[in-house]
Amino acid sequence: DARAYGWQLPETVSHSWEQLREAVQSHIKSVNWVTRVELRDKQVEYVNGQGYFVDSHTVKAVMKGGVERTLKAANIVVAVGGRPKYPDIPGAVEYGITSDDIFSLEKPPGKTLVVGAGC
Repeated sequence: DARAYGWQLPETVSHSWEQLREAVQSHIKSVNWVTRVELRDKQVEYVNGQGYFVDSHTVKAVMKGGVERTLKAANIVVAVGGRPKYPDIPGAVEYGITSDDIFSLEKPPGKTLVVGAGC
């Protein structure tokens, strides 16, 4: 299809799965690192837990291991993040893989169908 849109490509195109996988993982690590450095530089405390608002300036968060913390601040940033969700169709869980996990595969997945899109 690329040629129909003006791309000039050699007859045989190849790529290195290992190089692609490493590049994607490195990019994700660098984005996470930059985010942590920027938060630290701005003196923002990063808390990773599941929480809920008690009032407009208080959050109760359940941390890993079940430890509960009460956090108070003038300003609170809620960055929920997210994980891909498997669609409710037969075989999705047994045969599917999420976008978060595909680049952890040692070998390329072969022909791949992408279902859904990010928001």
